[in-house]
Amino acid sequence: MDSFKRIIGLVKPYAGKFILGSALSLLLVAACIVTPYITQYLVDDVIKGGNSGGFMAGAVAFVNGVLGYNGADKLLLGALVIFMAQAMLRAASVYIRNTTFERMSQDIVFDLRQSLYEHLHSLPYRFYDNHRIGEIMSRMTGDMDSVRMLIANGLLVIIEHSAFLLGSLAAVFSLDYRLALIILAIAPFVSVLSWKFNKVSRPQQRRIREQIAALNTRTQENISGVRVVKAYAREEYEKEAFAGQNRKHLDMGIEITRTNADYSSALDFFGALPAALLLLVGGYLARDGVVTPGTLVAAVGYIWMIMMPLRSLSNTINMITQAVSSGDRLFYYADFGSEIKEKPDAVFPREFKGRVTFENVTFRYEDEAVLKNISFDVKPGHTLAIMGATGAGKTSVVNLLGRFYEAGEGSVKIDGIDVRNLKLKELRRRIGYVMQETFLFSETLENNIAFGRPDATEAELNEAACAACATEYVSLLDEGYQTIVGERGMGLSGGQKQRAAIARALCYKPKILVLDDATSAVDMETEYAIQQALKQGAEERTTFVISHRISAVKDADEIIVLDRGAIAERGTHAELLKQHGLYYNIFMDQYRDFEAVSGERLVVG
Repeated sequence: MDSFKRIIGLVKPYAGKFILGSALSLLLVAACIVTPYITQYLVDDVIKGGNSGGFMAGAVAFVNGVLGYNGADKLLLGALVIFMAQAMLRAASVYIRNTTFERMSQDIVFDLRQSLYEHLHSLPYRFYDNHRIGEIMSRMTGDMDSVRMLIANGLLVIIEHSAFLLGSLAAVFSLDYRLALIILAIAPFVSVLSWKFNKVSRPQQRRIREQIAALNTRTQENISGVRVVKAYAREEYEKEAFAGQNRKHLDMGIEITRTNADYSSALDFFGALPAALLLLVGGYLARDGVVTPGTLVAAVGYIWMIMMPLRSLSNTINMITQAVSSGDRLFYYADFGSEIKEKPDAVFPREFKGRVTFENVTFRYEDEAVLKNISFDVKPGHTLAIMGATGAGKTSVVNLLGRFYEAGEGSVKIDGIDVRNLKLKELRRRIGYVMQETFLFSETLENNIAFGRPDATEAELNEAACAACATEYVSLLDEGYQTIVGERGMGLSGGQKQRAAIARALCYKPKILVLDDATSAVDMETEYAIQQALKQGAEERTTFVISHRISAVKDADEIIVLDRGAIAERGTHAELLKQHGLYYNIFMDQYRDFEAVSGERLVVG
């Protein structure tokens, strides 16, 4: 019920449209409820020539008086005018009601999708570490549509069916209480069946929604990794794996279909039963003169209005169950808070210099210590290089700079201020990241490079691309900077993507530059050219370099070697070589063939 209430709460900003649509729905129901009264009048007053009086007789007399009917057919003509007016009113109500509710549902889902998308951007890296992209996409599409269907159709059904049920029962009671009690005798059976259906259906709907998310995830991963699949000739394996997920979805769909069929058929039976009972008992009452034939005919006319909500209760519950199951997952994302929040009294220095200080920093991920008691100080204009084996914690160090993760113990300071006290967006605007996994958008190269600074001039864009040695391949492209790269940068080589990413970071003009394995896919000559270009303006920024290559880190002002999250060695290139430790071993591994190839003796400190 919590999710259902929250879905209903989404309607609040559009209360005006909801009230208009609901009023039109009630008007439509009222117009329908009048129809059996017209039938009763035609049977008892027109066909039999009686004078039953009552609501319809008075209405027909009023219409005849307005229209001036005085002939023998005045009773029939008056009833016909009322019937046509009622039909026109129903048609107009249906049109305006449907368009009003449909527009309201589209607006609500637009707001919900927009707010959820913005919320997803506010979530920390930790959220995306534990949630798959395909699953998120399923929530943003299929689950959104289920919520929209509840608002567009489900609320209408609830309002109209409730009005039909209550209004028709009241109408039948006004005709004859005995006929009404016959119809009501079946209601307990329908209520029990509906409750059982909801109890069985909701877990099934939840499971199939989860399976749809798993199926979407499988599809997204395999299409994204199709080159790897083809390279290893694993098409058949992936087809079988997808078929397994698809089969599970099919089996769940068949299970739900069977459940719906079982309960729908039972509800249909109990929905048809009152008509038989009413005709049986009502026939005797009409024969004995207890009720008029017109009253019996009108009561039979109300049966579908009473039974329609009961017979369609399974479909209504099914729709609500789907929407609530979808709402559960959507609201799970919406309620997923971020432990990384900007403090209300956050500050930011007028002059951001970029001095970075780690003081006894320990960082845990899933209860495992990734960084242990890390301390260093990097002044503006200096470069700190970080080396270590895979999983040693190198990337975790630079992720703490922009508060993508939060340090558990110790403090990360910039210009002497703890990053937890800095304005978050202002902080991140001062840091340029070239991440380990290069990502380019399906956009032009120009837009990718200027992503951080959309207002960058052509000269600034060219300057950044030149520093990243990207101009040499951009000039070979038919459309140059206007070339649209494929999804995730497809169409460019690994080295070309890395150079575009470096250009993007440099165009940002950051005070702190982070290069996380930024040149791993480029050749040594290009790497050297990029390093020389980066030296220009290096005195104005603080630079972090993470690399496995000695050539990328040897000129740094200080090199830190991490081992299992702790600093094992630190110093300059020359100082670390003299220690004959981990750094020395890495150096020897990378240059052990130098002497054999060059014929020169390798001299180390």
